[in-house]
Amino acid sequence: MSKYILSTETQNSLKEIQIYSTKKFGKERTRQYLTNIRNRMEALAKNPSRGIVREDLKVGYHSDFIGTHTIYYKIQSTHIDIIDVLHQSMDPSKHITD
Repeated sequence: MSKYILSTETQNSLKEIQIYSTKKFGKERTRQYLTNIRNRMEALAKNPSRGIVREDLKVGYHSDFIGTHTIYYKIQSTHIDIIDVLHQSMDPSKHITD
């Protein structure tokens, strides 16, 4: 397995991360941070068991930290579904719906 699919929520979160980070840290640092997030998603797709089981949120959910954000995902037979990417200050039980 080496494929991941981004949910609409994930796409929206990544856009928000880009907007906020660009204002706060500049274009180059934002580009590098988003690249790191993408690289982590690729690594998770290759080795999905590296994340933390998050059955406290929903059966089958996992998470993995990158910088100040957490990637939430679910393992499928041929890929992983990236559910969302949330800042560490956000309560996932209030933001993750499925």
